[in-house]
Amino acid sequence: MAGLAVAARAFSASASAGAGGVAMVQGASRGIGLEFVRQLLRRSDQGRVVATCRAPASAAELQKLKEEHAPGRLTVLPLDVTDESTIEAAAASIGETHGSLDLLINSTGILSIPNVIQPETTLSKVQKSSLLLAYEVNAVGPILVIKHMWPLLKVGGRSETGRGFSLVANMSARVSSIGDNGLGGWHSYRASKTALNHDEDSVSRAWQEGQHCLHSATSRNRGH
Repeated sequence: MAGLAVAARAFSASASAGAGGVAMVQGASRGIGLEFVRQLLRRSDQGRVVATCRAPASAAELQKLKEEHAPGRLTVLPLDVTDESTIEAAAASIGETHGSLDLLINSTGILSIPNVIQPETTLSKVQKSSLLLAYEVNAVGPILVIKHMWPLLKVGGRSETGRGFSLVANMSARVSSIGDNGLGGWHSYRASKTALNHDEDSVSRAWQEGQHCLHSATSRNRGH
């Protein structure tokens, strides 16, 4: 969680400069994503937060948070990481409303869904459908979100904004480590999170080559 704590502190610092920072939490309807929305709103009375989830109308906790804060502090948008058109639409909406992003947190991830996907305890339980679904949600989805938010993050990272950098935080996991895998199993989840780590490294290098101010953070020690 150290890397994501850095993300929250970075947003707080950016919010204190100028008119306030803009943070996006992808996968915010429950769990750690929802808690990030709460903490970001608490840490700054100026910063604005964009929370995305598949079904905003049924995200009761997000709607409650929106009512508890001043108009414009929290925006809730529909986004499904398995549907790129919703990612593109969310980026367009954020661009129109805010014009930039300072912080992006990708928190969506799946390990198990009853009757759909379960952690594989033996190789014989590995199924193609589980592998593909885990990759789509845990690895493909976050990189597509970064792709469409990239122009907004570049604006947020320009020095003239008064912040000097933008930050992307992805929810990785220690089980994604190849060197630290002493037990095996969980094939779909492990492999998809390892893919996410490589995607993040590649994005970070691309940003450096383009001389954009991007920092990346992961949720735990990823290993190698």
